[in-house]
Amino acid sequence: MDSRSGKPLAGLYVAPFDFEELRRTLAVMENRRKAVGAVNPRASGLHNRGLQLFKNLLARALHWYTRPLKEFNTSVAQSLVDIYSALEHLSANIVVLDERLAQEQLELLHAQVRALVSLEHTASEGSVAATVNTGCEDTRTTDSDYPLETRLGNDRTTYILGLFGTGRLYLNELILQNIGERAKYFRDGLRLYPGPTSMICSGHITMKYLSRDQTPPAIMARIVEAVKARFADSIFVYRHPLDSLLTNWIYWRTYVRDNRTVCGITDVYQSSDDLLADLDRNFFEFKAFADGDPDFYLGLPGPRFLSFPEFVEETALHCQVASLTLRLEDFMSDPANEFSKVTDLMSVDLDLRQRRILPPRSKPYRFLSAKEQVPRFKRFIDGMNIETKRRIERLGYSLGD
Repeated sequence: MDSRSGKPLAGLYVAPFDFEELRRTLAVMENRRKAVGAVNPRASGLHNRGLQLFKNLLARALHWYTRPLKEFNTSVAQSLVDIYSALEHLSANIVVLDERLAQEQLELLHAQVRALVSLEHTASEGSVAATVNTGCEDTRTTDSDYPLETRLGNDRTTYILGLFGTGRLYLNELILQNIGERAKYFRDGLRLYPGPTSMICSGHITMKYLSRDQTPPAIMARIVEAVKARFADSIFVYRHPLDSLLTNWIYWRTYVRDNRTVCGITDVYQSSDDLLADLDRNFFEFKAFADGDPDFYLGLPGPRFLSFPEFVEETALHCQVASLTLRLEDFMSDPANEFSKVTDLMSVDLDLRQRRILPPRSKPYRFLSAKEQVPRFKRFIDGMNIETKRRIERLGYSLGD
């Protein structure tokens, strides 16, 4: 933004504000709010039981004092949650508005450049004219005619995209370890650029639905435009949606209950049997998550995560527009062959025969064991709506029938 004119600078795209730190702060605040007037636990034993009895009596006696504090803190917490939700909504709207303003500025810049080229051509018919004519015989211009700063390079911008729990981080690792010199342009985060760059941007993003911890559809619409304009490519990585569902349920229940993030199922369970036993015990909680029940995220600000039908629909929509789609399960059988598709799309000249491309650590088709050993999970699959089942099958997966 130009501080003198108040107008956005041409070609400058500002990424949406990352609300993750604010989300964590609000979660901590909620825990501390609940601690007001609460009696902290103590170890068992006669002495400690006596202390706990005394503290409970004291807490009850002070209820007249702590009750207004709780009510005040609840009001403050709710106000902050409402403010957070409003800011997140406003941020998404500002991104769209900022992109429109930036596009107007870019078009104005193109007109100025064309005028400058015309002026130089008139002023000097000699060597300057010859130089201009070799590259500007057609005076119509596009975004790709004007590269960004040299530090961003001038390849086609590459976007590594995925939904939560689909294997995007695995592909990030492969790129950083095996892409050669181009890896210095990698960043884990989505940014928009008005022309071709060497940047490799990676992130979770949706096409239709607003979702917790995933970049909103307004940004995806601009990425699709960049791909259509042929100055960017998008790579979408996905896996069997039912495997993603189990992974995402474990991630979010751990975050909601313990305010702790995990990288995968093995961070929580020592064996598949432990996972299946927990799924059976907590199936109603799992079902609430799969249905997108907002109460699953009670106490956490912001939008909910995708329901399972929404997740499947988002996967299908991404596959329709991506420059390259990759299934995580295919990396498990032949990682070098799958990764060669990435290097081919990015026009990176690498001899992958000299490199060891490791497969993912994730276990494929874990949902099949759950379907076999947890009857309610099988009934959940059987009861899915017809369109969701068809979308999964069109993605090349079966439901284990």
